[in-house]
Amino acid sequence: MNKSRPSWYLPLLSMSLMTGPMALSQPVPVDPSGTTAGSAAESARPASQFEAAYNMASLSVGGATLGPELQKVMREQLLEGFEQDPDFQAMELEFPGVTLAVVNAVLPVAVRQTDQNTPALIERLAKLYAAEMTADEIAVATEWFSSPAFSRISANMESNMDLSKIIRNSIADAESRVSSEDLDTIQNDSAAQSVSTMELADRAVLMRFSGTPAYAKLEALKSKSREIETIWTNENNPDHDAEMENIAIKALEEFTGLDLSE
Repeated sequence: MNKSRPSWYLPLLSMSLMTGPMALSQPVPVDPSGTTAGSAAESARPASQFEAAYNMASLSVGGATLGPELQKVMREQLLEGFEQDPDFQAMELEFPGVTLAVVNAVLPVAVRQTDQNTPALIERLAKLYAAEMTADEIAVATEWFSSPAFSRISANMESNMDLSKIIRNSIADAESRVSSEDLDTIQNDSAAQSVSTMELADRAVLMRFSGTPAYAKLEALKSKSREIETIWTNENNPDHDAEMENIAIKALEEFTGLDLSE
């Protein structure tokens, strides 16, 4: 027997909107829209300058794929968010375990979609950095972002990410948008939580980098990079939304036995 889609179905479609901010939660400045003044400047520079900036930008966001720490945080906090939602609480009473089943189905898709979108962010960052940073500044920043110290600090910050506000907002309203202030809060809170467990050797490397012109330039570019980050985070992809919808419907139908076709 066909049934109309229940009210608790709709928040699942917001899953794809959550992945952007999670991917961006790296301890690094980031850049958005690709239509900045840096685009014209980049085209006038030698290819090696842009290539170097692209490599630096990729390292700064942890590469084009989500790391295991961030995926773990996504999973745990998505489950917590759905478990606190009244519609999902009601759904769990009728179909115990359905929330976990749906998260297990859609999270790999959300991760893959984020990985597919990340190169666009890296390219926009590269355009900004190629236009605004010197070759020496890019080289110094690249050395820092490729260091074991940065990798350890980044993983530590990822494990301390608190994405609960964004997740709650997205579950409550699939049209909700992430602000620059939201991303600042996530990064700053994560950094504060991570300081106490930072190894002394890593702290020393970070302090040395913070005294360089490269660090100063990244700080000066932070408002531009945060703007780009926010734009990228809030971009819609209709194909990804449709795929997420299909996966969510299939997971729900297989677990509950309901027919959710219109």
